Formats: sequence, structure tokens, C-alpha cells
Amino acid sequence: MSILKVALFGGVQVTHDNWLTEAKLTPEIQLLLAYLLLRRHRAHPREVLAGIFWGEQSRERAHRALNTALWRLKKALEPDGIPAGTYLISIQSGAVAFNHKSQYWLDVELFEQKTVQLIAHPSQKVKEPDVEELEKIMGLYKGELLEGLYDEWALRERERLRALYLKSLIFLLDYYKFHRSYEKARDYGQQILNLDPLREDIHREMMKIYFESGQRALAARQYAICQLALAKELGISPMEETQALYTQIIPEARKANFPRVSAEPITIEMTLGQLQQASQMIELAQEQIQEAIYSISSYMPADREKSPVAAANKRLADRAKKRKIIPRAA
Repeated sequence: MSILKVALFGGVQVTHDNWLTEAKLTPEIQLLLAYLLLRRHRAHPREVLAGIFWGEQSRERAHRALNTALWRLKKALEPDGIPAGTYLISIQSGAVAFNHKSQYWLDVELFEQKTVQLIAHPSQKVKEPDVEELEKIMGLYKGELLEGLYDEWALRERERLRALYLKSLIFLLDYYKFHRSYEKARDYGQQILNLDPLREDIHREMMKIYFESGQRALAARQYAICQLALAKELGISPMEETQALYTQIIPEARKANFPRVSAEPITIEMTLGQLQQASQMIELAQEQIQEAIYSISSYMPADREKSPVAAANKRLADRAKKRKIIPRAA
């Protein structure tokens, strides 16, 4: 039996077993279809739909725009060969609904059903085939829900499903960490941080994973990444729990006088000061490189004036004169 296939992750895609190409829908029609699909178990009064999608227009124009959009959506979903009412149905009251009893496939529906079912149990007790199924289902999340569409209701649904995706990633991180599959655990931890770099709890988990797998330097680096992200975005230091974990992993940190990230908000003056310091360090390094080259040239043979090093010396000397740098005598 032919099936209507709709994907809402990463944008809207509508195909059908009987079609040769994907249906082309305007952003307005995509939103209307997505709204009906995400609320597929209820009928929607036309007054409500008109207010949601064309609320800024007069009542008459809003209803006319809704009727036009519904007509175009029916033409797209039910072209020649597919009986009217197969996917879109109208109730006697005039309400509109997606026919959830029809033969259809919806990525959001499958993703939500399977992830909720599979992560309902403790990650330590789940079986490997269930984990493999979860990983396969999560492949449906090819991007955030309805990317490029920003209606308020769409943003709420997007955030809800994004939270479920993150929860599933954390479940997989915990599963692989428990079974000491550290490489896969790190992969899922990094995926979480790519989506939400301020998740301090995940930074701690990554530090533990690196430490348990014998990579203490990478654990310290993860702390630095966490520290920088919090300072840049929130102007705060890591929590005491995170700092305590760091000193546990790097005992030397208890004795060292490491500079701490200020809890004060980062200002433009602070940023400019850091930039000036970095610039001064670069200039100092350039001067040291020049002096080193001049020192090396003193060991070259008599005809060193013709050597590549001599040519480089001359270029550097010219630059030094312009910048008022007096090189060490060769």
C-alpha cells in the first residue's frame, strides 16, 4: 500500500510512494502542514487556524487566506490518483484535521515514540540491541525541527524535541561510560557540548572519561574549555564541584597559583586589554626570532652574503630599521 512520507527535522520534506519527485510547498503551506501533523489527533476550528497563521489580517482576509492554503495543501497531498480526504479531512463543523488513520510515515512521530520508550529504563540495565535501535532512531534527527521557520508554536515544539534529543544523547553517554567504551562515550559527550557548550555537568563527565581512560592532560584541557565557555558566555567561573574534580585529577593544581576566571562580566575594556597584551607578546617573539637569526648568521662561512640566510637577514634588517629595532651585531 502506498504511503505518504513527511520529514520535519531539518526542514520539511514531503514524498509519496506513487510520486516521482518531492512535493514543492511554500513556507506558509509547510507550516500549516506541520501544525496539523504535530497535532494530528485533534480537529482544528478554522477560526483558530486563521488566527494562528494570519492573525495580523482582518477576519475575512484571514479566512480567505486559510481556504486558499488548504486548497493548495490538498492539491499537493492528494493529486490525481489519490482520493480526496485521504490525508486531509473536514469535519461537519468546518474544523480541519490530518487523517491520522491514513497510511503515512512521520519522522517526528517515530523519533518521539522510540526514544521515550528506549530511554525509560536505566542506562546501566538496557541491552545492546536496544541501544543500537536508539542510535538508529536518533539518525532521524537530521537537524532541528522546522529549520528556517520561526513561528512561536514552532519554536516551542522545536525546543521540546531538542530537549528529548539531548536527553537521548546523555543516555548513550552514560551507557557507554558504564561499559567503559570511552571513545563512544566521548563522541556523545562532544555532541551534547556542540549543542549546548554551557552544560557544566557534561564537561565534568568528559573530564572523568578522559581521566578514567588514562588521558589526564585531556581531562585538564576539558576543564580549560569549560572555564573559557563559562567566562565568555556568562562571565562566571566553574562551579566548586567542577573545580574540585579538576584538583582531584590534577593534584598539582592545589599548590599552583593558577589565575582564576573573574566572576565579573567581561567588558570591552577587558577584551581590548587582552588583545593589547597578546600583540605585545607577538612583537616580542618576532624580535627574539630576528635576534636568533642574526646570531646564527655569525657562524656562516665568509661568502654568507650570498646564502639564503643572508637574504633573510637583509629582509629582517630592513624591517627592523622601520620598526626601530637594533639587531645584535653578527
